[in-house]
Amino acid sequence: MSNLRSCGDCTACCTWLIGDAFEHKFGCGKSCKFLEEGGCGVYKARPETCRNYQCAWSQSLLPEEMRPDKCDVLVSVEIINERQCLKVMPINNKKLSDENIEYFKRWGDMMNTMVILP
Repeated sequence: MSNLRSCGDCTACCTWLIGDAFEHKFGCGKSCKFLEEGGCGVYKARPETCRNYQCAWSQSLLPEEMRPDKCDVLVSVEIINERQCLKVMPINNKKLSDENIEYFKRWGDMMNTMVILP
């Protein structure tokens, strides 16, 4: 993973990715206990869930404007039935827009990749 983008101010995964940080559950809208204004308060010692996670945007699979905190969508790369796919999750309690639904359908067709929409 050498071409990773820096998260910058985006902390969407700290609230929407389902995980456990030192026995404190987070995700689906509940922020991690260790999320601070400047980012992760335990970054250097962060748990494996966080250490191993890279959203599709950070992997440069999506354009700049699709950074989770800019488009209210967190996209994860997952393996289902031994096949790589994208899982699309709206964040900030917003519904996935028709524009985003169409974008991900086209992306899946173009990349020959299954896209899981909500």
